[in-house]
Amino acid sequence: MTDHASRSNALSEPRPSGSGCRRLPNKKGTSTIISARFRGLRAPRRRPLIVGYGNCLRGDDAVGPRLAAMLGGVAVHQLAPELAERLAGEERVVFIDARADLAPGDVQTMPVAGESASTHWCSPGWLLRLAQEVYGRAPEAVLIGIGAESFELGAPLSAAARQGMEKALVKIRALG
Repeated sequence: MTDHASRSNALSEPRPSGSGCRRLPNKKGTSTIISARFRGLRAPRRRPLIVGYGNCLRGDDAVGPRLAAMLGGVAVHQLAPELAERLAGEERVVFIDARADLAPGDVQTMPVAGESASTHWCSPGWLLRLAQEVYGRAPEAVLIGIGAESFELGAPLSAAARQGMEKALVKIRALG
């Protein structure tokens, strides 16, 4: 018997009942032996892709791109259809944007599904729908909005926006 044949037979032979292993069926109708100590464990999830968007020249609108850059994500001026391909390859995505409808420094997290309200032409929900329709897959997604105080051209980040970024960072880290 070849070495390959002996290995495949060893995997297919039944285990004694007290071995701490059990057989799990797989899609091909065969079974896989799983050790008792690994039952119930899941593979660790990949870190989510961070997509921050906004205009870095307009004060607090820079919070999204700045956080994304800090976290090794994608920082863009605005969302564009070209991002759909990248999203389709991800398990989870966190969108970050400045919001005028929140109190300065407040942070709001909401799930993104289908169409979503946005001040940008291409919304996170629209991108997810595009990824699903074109690539057959869309990730889980959340939108983190950070309340902004100023969108003036050339203005620096306000203290409230910096505090909002710190709060958002805590939420992002909690997502894994």
